[in-house]
Amino acid sequence: MRRITRRELLKTTAVGTGTLAFGGIARGQDGKRRVRVAAVQMHATLGEVDANLENAERWARLALREGAQWVVLPEFFTTAIAIHPTRLVHAYQPLDGAPMHLLKSLAKEGKAYVGGSFLARSGADVFNTFVLATPDGQVHTHDKDFPTSSIESSVYAGGEDDEYVKELSRRGAAVEPATPIPSRPGNIKSGVFPVAGGPAVGAALCWEQCRLRTAHRLTGRVDLILAASGWPFGGSDVSRSNPAAGQDVLVARNGVQEAPRRLGRMVGAPVIHANLVGDVWTSVPGSRGDRLLRFAGESQIVDASGRTVARRAYGEGEGIVIAEVEIGRVPVSEAIPADATWTPEVPPQSQQGWAMSGATGRTEYIEQTRPRRNT
Repeated sequence: MRRITRRELLKTTAVGTGTLAFGGIARGQDGKRRVRVAAVQMHATLGEVDANLENAERWARLALREGAQWVVLPEFFTTAIAIHPTRLVHAYQPLDGAPMHLLKSLAKEGKAYVGGSFLARSGADVFNTFVLATPDGQVHTHDKDFPTSSIESSVYAGGEDDEYVKELSRRGAAVEPATPIPSRPGNIKSGVFPVAGGPAVGAALCWEQCRLRTAHRLTGRVDLILAASGWPFGGSDVSRSNPAAGQDVLVARNGVQEAPRRLGRMVGAPVIHANLVGDVWTSVPGSRGDRLLRFAGESQIVDASGRTVARRAYGEGEGIVIAEVEIGRVPVSEAIPADATWTPEVPPQSQQGWAMSGATGRTEYIEQTRPRRNT
């Protein structure tokens, strides 16, 4: 693999002002221990697992060479996400397959904690599984509780499909079939990982950051949050023949910027948030041609007060976000609302659209994707 030069590092690494000090661990003015952490912002090509693994390894190794002790890769770092008749169903990986082996190898060689999520096969089903590999060879896994949209729900099963069905039904979506898909054995539903000899850490995948049930399961239990997203924006008028319309797709990206900050405030713990960046084309049933999914980037490191320490914008493309943060929980600075299900980053119309499209996608997963995957 080609070595990355110091000049390339300066071009591709985003750091917060005053946060990066070479040498691994620094001491703040208060004398408390600070740890270097990194989020990888990368482009993933739809369904091209080998190429995506090579790209992920490149950026993760760069972060490790720069002393990061915690490295987070994006959601779907092996495949990206979109609707396609064959590319994803043929790209599902065994849970203990090549992606997990890469994470374990990086963690062992770098003496660090390395995590990310991928579409992982388990029995008859596929889950969106976050895997955290530790320096001593252990792994901890959490399946995303609910798929985000019809795209995701048509591709994989929710880690808590029974609760997913209940939430869709509460929002008036017709859920067929209503029988829940069994959870994967070994799935840590709470997302709280019992890291031996380390801090208590929690996982949050993409829109899990926006569901208040996530804050409830993490608050008071974790010292660090590992957040991985494949968070895109789409435009109905953007097509391969009309690419200029894609310039305005990112106007709604405030949500991807604010979600990890708010989660940090509600939980009282720092957040490492890694997101995909760049364009993927998705097939829209019943329409002519493909449509754009523009992954927003905006990967960032957030401290326990919800303040962004370092970030990487969409326009900066691929790279790593690296900073030093004080790992540990603090008193929460934002209360979890008692009368809501979602944070403000998901407005009511989006919540309703999520429910209706999610029910449609789930039916497609059970009736079409699952049989194709098992042939």
